[in-house]
Amino acid sequence: MSKHAAEGCPRCGQIFICKVNSILKCDCMQVRLTQQEVEYIRDLTEFDYDGSCLCMNCLVDLQAHYRSVYQTPAHHV
Repeated sequence: MSKHAAEGCPRCGQIFICKVNSILKCDCMQVRLTQQEVEYIRDLTEFDYDGSCLCMNCLVDLQAHYRSVYQTPAHHV
């Protein structure tokens, strides 16, 4: 039996391989989320999010959305 599972992203439906048994090798580890970004994603109401894994595209998209709405660009002097 495979230690990796094919999952359907709860946000977009895309099928991806979840490597929960090898989390450090999982694609989602490439997206470095801040604690605030994790909380934002956890609290989303745009879809019925149950805490399951999201695909890379959705993680990157949600992170970008959070940053565009809640963070202001750094001002250089």
